[in-house]
Amino acid sequence: MKVIVVGAGIMGACAARELARRGHAVTVWDQYEPGHRMGSSHGYSRIVRKAYPDPFYTEIMAEGYPLWREIAEGSPEPILHEVGLLYFGAASSPTLRAVAEGLASVDEPFEHLVGGAARRVFPSLRLNDDEMGIWTPRAGWVHAQRAVRWILVDAERHGAEVERKRATSLAALEQNHDFVLVCPGPWIRDFVNLEVEVTLQTVAYVRQHLEGPVWIEDSPDFVYGFPSEPGQGSFKLAMHRHGHLCDARLAGREPDYSVLKSLAETCERRFGLRDMELEDIQGCLYTNTPDEDFRFGSLGPNAVWLSACSGHGFKFGPWFGRLLADVAEGKRSLDQYPRFHRHPGRAMA
Repeated sequence: MKVIVVGAGIMGACAARELARRGHAVTVWDQYEPGHRMGSSHGYSRIVRKAYPDPFYTEIMAEGYPLWREIAEGSPEPILHEVGLLYFGAASSPTLRAVAEGLASVDEPFEHLVGGAARRVFPSLRLNDDEMGIWTPRAGWVHAQRAVRWILVDAERHGAEVERKRATSLAALEQNHDFVLVCPGPWIRDFVNLEVEVTLQTVAYVRQHLEGPVWIEDSPDFVYGFPSEPGQGSFKLAMHRHGHLCDARLAGREPDYSVLKSLAETCERRFGLRDMELEDIQGCLYTNTPDEDFRFGSLGPNAVWLSACSGHGFKFGPWFGRLLADVAEGKRSLDQYPRFHRHPGRAMA
């Protein structure tokens, strides 16, 4: 089967790799060079986890997490860093209760760590006596740009062709290929009349070495962070709160410096860090749906689009890659996932 994949971010790359490994003739188009910083798949780190307040996503990642291990095993560079995850907040939090229930439903090992007990797995963290962490050892972070690069290289090793090219006509793609997969990230509305908002998010590195797991704070700002990357004397943190609207077609990716105050307050409260120095402050894009669920649908009998977005999609790349390959081969249907399936009109002829 002759397949074209539009978009070489994590979703397009994973779909291309899966299809190429199955013996299909795959071409990948992206309007920028692989590894570009204009979308949502660049940078160093993304959390990979099964711990979710919504058990639906926990179930998906129970399938998807082993696929990351498979990808990492073949990579010549380290990709997957299994340092564990601590998801913490008020002990009475319904969110933490839901996280625990979801993990239990898929038989994923975890622990409740109350107050100071959390220091056993995260020595630098300060939790109050009325706070609790949920610790999951089978979690961590993926080196994003290495992962996307390796996945595309592996696709090419199995015969895929990756080209810098912009899609301007879906009709032409459908005419010249047996199947079309559209995975354009924040450019999704160029192809589909989908209800999404693209926002600019701000991430920063703190000039301080930090050992420990990846972490998520159950709070209004939903601050999350990483330990120091190997060989680095700083650590990354950000927040899940949506930033201001952004046009993906414009070059500007200036970070929102007002966010830094909240990040600094979290560092002082959780790690006792005052007057710390922030560096490598960056802007990246979220493509947000109203409910933060993912979306996919059909553009025709042999064309499918995907918007796995809202700031938590990267970790699902291998799972979606396998799903889209199965859909292309007729082994699975999008209707099996009605929560994601939508039928908007085409924005591009």
